[in-house]
Amino acid sequence: MHPQLTIGWLLQLLMTGLIFGSLCWGIRYSPQFSLVEERLQHRIIRQQNNWWWQLVATVFDPKTLVMWDFLLAGLLVVQGRSLRAIYVLVMLASVDAFGIWIKHHLKRQRPATFGKSTPTYSFPSGHTLGTTMMTLMIGMLFPNLLIRSLVLLGWLLVIGCRLTLHAHYPSDVLGAVVLAYGWWIGGELLYILITR
Repeated sequence: MHPQLTIGWLLQLLMTGLIFGSLCWGIRYSPQFSLVEERLQHRIIRQQNNWWWQLVATVFDPKTLVMWDFLLAGLLVVQGRSLRAIYVLVMLASVDAFGIWIKHHLKRQRPATFGKSTPTYSFPSGHTLGTTMMTLMIGMLFPNLLIRSLVLLGWLLVIGCRLTLHAHYPSDVLGAVVLAYGWWIGGELLYILITR
């Protein structure tokens, strides 16, 4: 089900913007925010660096999600839904580009316990951002219960993966979910306006 032009959807768009903005502000300007989150992460989330979570990270890597997005667009073209095919490509590309811009603007360092030596930024989680967007789009485009259940399971695995690998702080994951949801609502409302 896609959003309609109602006050409820506009309020959700506003709320996601406020939540995301608050997280950005806390990360950028409040050392206490990051300190409290780091302590909570070490106490609550036990780090696991096993093959299973590495596999999840690889399958749902942002670069791999681009391939999945092109496959989804191809399926939509075959179904005669070319406008929706363009939509799914634009939505993932635009939210990823914005997420990368935010990462380089805030420059939040990854948790010190993260195992990879390649220096990359942490907020928002790229894996979670792309997977959330794909989950929302697939769930809306294919209202089949089995398909929705499978993409929801994949989404939950990605969230678990990013936290248990200590690749991200909880706010990195939350921020990615909130950003993707707001972006999806905005994109859907724009799509409705364009196709009226």
